[in-house]
Amino acid sequence: MKKIIHTLLIVLSVAVCSCNDNLDLLPVGSLTDSNFPATDGDGIALVNAIYQPNVGISTSLGYLIDLTTELEANGENTNSGGYLLGVMQWEPNNSYVTGMWNSLYNGITRANDVVDKVGASESISPDLKRRLVGEAKFLRAYYYFYAVQFWGEVPLVLHNTEGSNTTRTAVDDVYGQIVQDLKDAAAALPRADEYADADRGRATQGAAYAYLAKVYLVWGQTSEKSGAAVQKERYRESLNYSAQVTGYELEENFLDNWSKINRNGKESIFATQHIQGQAAASDGGNHLVHCSFYGGFSNSRLPHVYATSDYWYHDFDDRDQRKKGTYVKELFDPSTGEVFVFDRVRFRKYIDTTDVISSANTRDINRTIIRYAEVLLLRAEALNEFNGGPTDEAYVAINQVRRRAFRQFPLTAVPAEPGVDLPPGLDYAGFRQRIQQERVFELTYEQNRWTDLVRWRTFVGTLRNAVKQGYLSEEYNKQNVKLKYYRFPIPKGQRDINPDGLWQNWGYDGFDESKTGANPYAAFEPEYAGEGF
Repeated sequence: MKKIIHTLLIVLSVAVCSCNDNLDLLPVGSLTDSNFPATDGDGIALVNAIYQPNVGISTSLGYLIDLTTELEANGENTNSGGYLLGVMQWEPNNSYVTGMWNSLYNGITRANDVVDKVGASESISPDLKRRLVGEAKFLRAYYYFYAVQFWGEVPLVLHNTEGSNTTRTAVDDVYGQIVQDLKDAAAALPRADEYADADRGRATQGAAYAYLAKVYLVWGQTSEKSGAAVQKERYRESLNYSAQVTGYELEENFLDNWSKINRNGKESIFATQHIQGQAAASDGGNHLVHCSFYGGFSNSRLPHVYATSDYWYHDFDDRDQRKKGTYVKELFDPSTGEVFVFDRVRFRKYIDTTDVISSANTRDINRTIIRYAEVLLLRAEALNEFNGGPTDEAYVAINQVRRRAFRQFPLTAVPAEPGVDLPPGLDYAGFRQRIQQERVFELTYEQNRWTDLVRWRTFVGTLRNAVKQGYLSEEYNKQNVKLKYYRFPIPKGQRDINPDGLWQNWGYDGFDESKTGANPYAAFEPEYAGEGF
C-alpha cells in the first residue's frame, strides 16, 4: 500500500481549507491516529484536506485534456512536459502525467481516511458525520473518474490499511465503485441551497447526481465487455440521474460563469474554489488563468497555452455570445488606452477583464468542473444514445443551451430566430455530430476535449483530419497522433516501485503484450490499427 499512496501521517500534517476561509482550523499535525478525529472540527479538517489536491491540478488537467487535442498549443520551452504533451510526444516520465497520478491518489488516500475514520467515529455529530463521509465518497469518485479515463485499469484502493490491492483493477470494477460512491454521496449530501454561505463550493447532492449522469454515459460508451442491453441500461441510468439535477439555471450572460463576483452562481454545480489570498499562488491559484494570459499584451511572447488556429474562433456564428466568451482576438489594454490585436487567439474564459493587467498573476477565478449547461448536453446525448435517435426532449435540452448562447429568451419558447435551434429531422448520426460540435462551442478550455474524443472513439481521426483540412498547422505535430494515446502511460516512478502490479499501457516503453493484447485500441478507429506505435 505504501508504494502507491500516501499514509495517514501525511494527511494529518496538512491543515488546509480548500472551500472557504471560515473553516480554517488549528493545526492537526500533533494529533495521533489513536485519538483522531476527536471532534467535529477534526472531521472537517480531514475532509477539507481531500479538496486540496484538486486545487493544485488545474494546470495538469488542462494540459492532459485540452493541450493533447487539436484545439490548443503550448508556448513553453520545447523540453518542458507541457510542450511535449502539446506535440504528442509524451512518455512515462512526463512530469504532468506523474504529477496527476500523485495528486489523484493523494486525494483518494485522504478520502479513504475520512470514510474509515470519520465514519467509525462516535464523537462526531451524526448529521455532520453523514455529510462528511458523503463529501469524501463524492471526492473519491471524482478522483477515480479522472484516473480510469487517463489510465484505464488503475489500482482500486478503498482502505489505506490494506496492502493487497496494489495491482491494476478491471475498468468495469473501477466504474462500479465510482457509481456506488456517487450514489452514497447523493443520499448523504445536502442540496446546494442547504449549505451555509461559508460552505459554498462543497460537494452537493446535485453534484453527485450530475456526475452520475456523466459517469453512466461515459461508462456506457466505453466499456469493452458490456453487451448492448447493459449499455442501454447505463444510458437509462444517465437519463435517470440527469433528471434529478434540479435547482440550477443557465446564466443569461455566458461569461458570468467565470466572474469573481459570481462565484458558484446559479449555473455552477461543482467548481474548484480558487480565492486570492487563500493560499500561495503556486498552491491555491488557478493556473488556467496564468497559462491563458501569461505574457499579457504581447505578440512576441506566447502564453503557455493558446488556440492552435483562428479557425476555431471563426467557426462560431457571430451572434453566438460564446464566440467572444471562449476566445479573444482583440482586447482593450488599459495601460495604453487602446485595443490590442493578438496574432494568435487567446482563451477568454479565464482572463479577468476587471483587472486584466494582473489577471495572470492573481489566478483567483474558480475552475469550472461541471455546470448545468453540460448536464443539458449530457441529457440530450444520452437520449440520442438510448433511443437510437433524438427525441423531442433531446432537442429541448440542447436548444436550451443554444438559445442562451444566442440570447433567445425564454429558453424553451418557440420559434427562435433562424439557425438558433437545431434543424428538426436529424437521425442518430446527425444529432450525435451536432452534440459533439455543441460541446466544443460550449465547453472549450473546460477540460473535456480529450476525454470526449476518447469516449467517442474519434481521437486520432479528429486531430489528423484537422491537419488535412487545413484547420491546423503541421507545426504542432498533431498529425502524428497514435492510437496508443488513447491512454496515458503509467508513470515510470510508480512502475519502478511496483513493476508487477502496475503493468505498462500498450505502446509505451516497457509494455507487456501478454497484459495489454496486441493493440487494445485497434477496433476504436480501425483505419489506423496497422500503424504500430
